[in-house]
Amino acid sequence: MFKIFKNKSFATQIMVTVSAILLIPILVMVYDIFFAGAKDEMLLKTKEERLGTMVKATVRELNSFLQYQAGSTDPQVSAKTLEGLANTFKMAAKPLSEANPGVRLGLYVPATKDLYVYGFLHQYRPQTPEEKKAREQRILNEASSGITAVTATKEPLSRITGSLGDQTFEYLMPVMHKNQLVAIAWADEQVHPVFAQSRQFSLITRYLTLFGLIFGLGAALYVIHNLASEVQVIKNGLLSMEEDIDKRLPAMPGEIGEVVQAINNLADSLKEKKRLQEELMRSERLAALGRLVTGVAHELRNPLGIVKATVQVMEGEFKSLQELKEYTRVICEQVDRGNKVIQELLDFGRPSKPIVSPTDINGLLDSVLTFTSPMLRQNKIQLTKDFSANLPAAAIEGDKIKQVFVNLILNAIQAMPGGGKLTIQTATAPGFIHVSFTDTGQGIAARHLPHIFDPFYSTKEEGAGLGLSICHQIVRMHGGKIWVAQTSPAGTTFTVSLPQANLQEGCDID
Repeated sequence: MFKIFKNKSFATQIMVTVSAILLIPILVMVYDIFFAGAKDEMLLKTKEERLGTMVKATVRELNSFLQYQAGSTDPQVSAKTLEGLANTFKMAAKPLSEANPGVRLGLYVPATKDLYVYGFLHQYRPQTPEEKKAREQRILNEASSGITAVTATKEPLSRITGSLGDQTFEYLMPVMHKNQLVAIAWADEQVHPVFAQSRQFSLITRYLTLFGLIFGLGAALYVIHNLASEVQVIKNGLLSMEEDIDKRLPAMPGEIGEVVQAINNLADSLKEKKRLQEELMRSERLAALGRLVTGVAHELRNPLGIVKATVQVMEGEFKSLQELKEYTRVICEQVDRGNKVIQELLDFGRPSKPIVSPTDINGLLDSVLTFTSPMLRQNKIQLTKDFSANLPAAAIEGDKIKQVFVNLILNAIQAMPGGGKLTIQTATAPGFIHVSFTDTGQGIAARHLPHIFDPFYSTKEEGAGLGLSICHQIVRMHGGKIWVAQTSPAGTTFTVSLPQANLQEGCDID
C-alpha cells in the first residue's frame, strides 16, 4: 500500500496526506454536533414533557368545563361561558403554579383578548395594579409569536424564546370547542442562564470550528493545487529545455520563483559551457586542420609555380601561334585562382598574432567603403551608414580587421543578387565596440547556422568555405566575437564585437 502511495504524483500525495490529517478533527466535530448536541436536546425534552403534562392537565379541565356547557346550540361561546372558563383555569393552574415554583401558566382568550397568568418565572414582590397590567402586557408580547403560531396551526408548540441572558422554555396548546379555537393555554419556565449561554456558545463554537476546518482544508487544497501546477510548469519547462537549451521557465512568485530563477541561471551556465566547449572543439579542429592545409598548400604551390612559369615560357616561344594564346590565358587564370585558394589556406592554417594598436573603427570602415562602394553601386545596393559619434578607439590590427569587414560586405553583396539595402552600424558596449552589417537578402536557413563558421562549409556553389572561418579566427584572436545577431527571410545581421583600446594593456590612448 505504501509503495502504491509512493508511486503517486506529488500533488496526490500531498492532497491525500492533508485530507487524512484534517479528516479526524472534522469527524470529531461532526460527532460533537450531532451527538453531544443531542444531550442538550434530551434536557430540553425533559422540560417539554414536564411543562406539557401541566398544560395538558389544565386543558383537560377546560375541556371538561366546555363539554359540561355543550347544551347550547350556538357555536359561539357566550361571555358567561368564557367567564366560567377563566375560573376553571384559575382552579386548575393556581395549585400547579404554587406547587412548581418558577413555572408560569397562562391562558389567552382570542375572542375577548383577555390574558390570565398564574405563577412567576423570577422571584417577585407584591405589585401595584399598574405593574400587574404592565406585566400582563409584557407577557402577552413575549408569547405573541407562539400564540400566533398555535392559532394558525391548531397544534401544540414547544420552543425556547427570549434573549440570550434571559431565555424561557414554553409549551403552548390550543383549547378547542366544536372545532373552534376558544383559548390558548401555555406553561413556561426560565432556562438557567448558564445552560442557555453554554448551549448557544457551544453551538456557535462547533459550527465556527467546523467552518474553520473546512476553510482550512479548502485553502490547503488550493495551495497544493497551485504548488502542483507550478511544479508541472517546471516539469514541462525542463522537458522543453531538453529539446531547446534557449528556452526558459516563466517567472513565478515566492520560493518557487527562486527555484525557477536558479534553474534558468543553470540553463544559462550550461548554454555558456556548451558554447565554450564548441568553441574549444572548433579551435582544436581548426588547429589540426590548419596544420594539414598548410602542408597541402605548400605542396600545391610549388607545382602551380612550375606550371605558371612553363606557360609564361610557352607564351614567349610560341607567341606567333595565335590559337595558343587562348589556351595559355585559361591556364594562367586557373593557376591564379589556385594560388588565391592556396593563399587563403595559408592565411587560415598559420594565422599570425595580431599587432594591435588604437584604431578608429568609423575611419577604418570609411576606408573599406572607399573601394567597396563601386561594387555596391554596381549591384544596385543602397548603403546606409549609422556610425556612433564619439566612438572609443578599438585595440585591433587594422589590416586584419579590414579583411573581416571586406569579407562581410562581399557576403552581403552575394546575398542580394537582385539589389537591396546594406546598413552598417557602430555602437558601444561595456568594454567593447559593436559593428553590425544588416542586409535585406533571403536570410540563412536554420540548418546552416551552426556551421557557417566551420572551415570549408559553404552554401555557395563556387565558395571555398573559408571566408567566414578566417573572419571568425581573426576576430577571436583579437579577443572579440562574431555572430549572426538576426536572420530571417527579410535579411541577416552579422555583428562583430571588438575590444576597446582603453581596456587593453599597453593600448591606452593619451
